[in-house]
This record gives sequence, C-alpha cells and structure tokens, in this order.
Amino acid sequence: MGSSSSKVAGRAAGAARRQYPSTSSITNTGASTTPNIQPCPEPQSSPSAQVHPDPTVSSPAETRSEHVELDGRDPQFDSALRKIGPAKAPTSWNGRPVEDAFPTSSQPMQPGRNIFPSSAQNPAIMLVEARERINKRWEEELDNQGKRAFTGRTLVTAKDIKEVLTLRDEVGKPSSEIEKQMQLKPGILDQLVPKRVVANA
Repeated sequence: MGSSSSKVAGRAAGAARRQYPSTSSITNTGASTTPNIQPCPEPQSSPSAQVHPDPTVSSPAETRSEHVELDGRDPQFDSALRKIGPAKAPTSWNGRPVEDAFPTSSQPMQPGRNIFPSSAQNPAIMLVEARERINKRWEEELDNQGKRAFTGRTLVTAKDIKEVLTLRDEVGKPSSEIEKQMQLKPGILDQLVPKRVVANA
C-alpha cells in the first residue's frame, strides 16, 4: 500500500504510454460478427417439366385465309353496310356552313365577332340613359320655375298625380285651373291622367 501521490504518478505514466489503433475497429468487428449467408440454390427443373413445341404442328399463318374472313363477319350485316354507303358529314347547320357554326381549333372564332348587344340595343344601358335624361329634365324644370319663359312643368311625381285626381274628381276643379295652380304645362293633365281612365283607388 503506497501513498496516494505514488498511485497518481503511476496512472499518469500509464496514460502517457497508451496507444490508439490506426484503423477502425468497427469494420473489422462487423466483418467478423456478420454471419456468412449463402444464397439458396434455385431448384433445377426436371426435363419432364419443360414444354417443347410439337414439330408436327405447323406454325400460324401470317395472312388470313378466306374461311377465316367469312367466319369473322356477318354477311347480312355487311350487305346492309354496303347499301348505306360511307357516312357523309353535313355541310350546313341552320343555313350556315358547319365551319362557321362550329369552329374547330384550326378555325378559331373571328376576333372581331361580338356576341353581346351593342350599347344602342342594350336594355340595361338604355334604361340608365333614360333615367339620366329624365333626372336632367326634372332639374331643369325646377330651376326654370318662376321665370317668364317657363311654360310649366311636364314631369310630375306620384304625390302630384294623387293631388290632381283629388282636385279634379272630388273637388270638381277643371283641368286648366289645376294646371295653373300647380304650375303645370297647359294640356299636360289630359295626356297624363285623362278622365275615366285614371282615378284614385
């Protein structure tokens, strides 16, 4: 039993003398531990299991014989097809050539063709333009009220029509007096609300 200092010195000397392997030990260990697996031998077929062509049988013919052709088609069906003849494609559709009615990829539709109605025949655009025209006319009549050149209003609201019918049918005022009272154009009531045609419900 020596002192602890001598044990530490001995361990340090052993550590200095330690040598590491120059090659990997994993490869050697794996090669030694891996069992040698031999492939299973393929079973050899016996001569009796092999199939040999019969030399007495002739090889298949490359062309069909007349008997094969007759067996492969129905004579009645063939005669019916000959009576009909080849199919003919239609040359027109609704009075137009087929190429124009049904354009193919090689004949695309003309870029200038427009399937939508023009602005002059489009009902939505016509409605918007009519509303703008009436609104502009309504504003002009309101601005010209009280001027000497103003002959009277030609546009009336639903409230004005109801008031006109009340004064004419219930009160009994003549149309000319009502037009003067409401600053309407002379003769406009006979056009908009003629008697015995329009009345309050």
